[in-house]
Amino acid sequence: MTLDARYQELKVHSRRPTPEQLAWAKETLAKPATKSDKVDMPRIYATRTMNLFKTPETLPVPLQVLRIGPVCVGSMPTEVFCEIGLEFRKRSPIQPAFLLSLAHDYMGYLPTPRHFPLGGYETWIGTSRLEPQASEKMLAALLEMAAEIKKQPATAGSK
Repeated sequence: MTLDARYQELKVHSRRPTPEQLAWAKETLAKPATKSDKVDMPRIYATRTMNLFKTPETLPVPLQVLRIGPVCVGSMPTEVFCEIGLEFRKRSPIQPAFLLSLAHDYMGYLPTPRHFPLGGYETWIGTSRLEPQASEKMLAALLEMAAEIKKQPATAGSK
């Protein structure tokens, strides 16, 4: 059976709060916390916004590709939009192929660039931590690793 793997930590830009988002977060966190049974979503997102402000401008994003026999498995440390997984499955040089989410870390949602203008909580600054182009960069890196694995000669004992 052919077994192989590739791993890399791709440098990806983190999202940066705008001055308006930062002002809103500071204002929200300056108010006393409510003591109620309800979840204080504005306070949660204000905290996330402040955390992103403190995050380094680039982050190492762990990516991995595994080959197990004829199958290619890619992995990302995010909650991946289905289009990204379908694109990996379609474009992988090793078939069949599929993509796993939430491997090696948790780095928030990973929308495609076209989703950011559409909005939705998956694109909010407190939910999506990586730059809008991150999915394209990460997918390209996985496909490159899969192509590298495909070029390797079969391992001893493989069929």
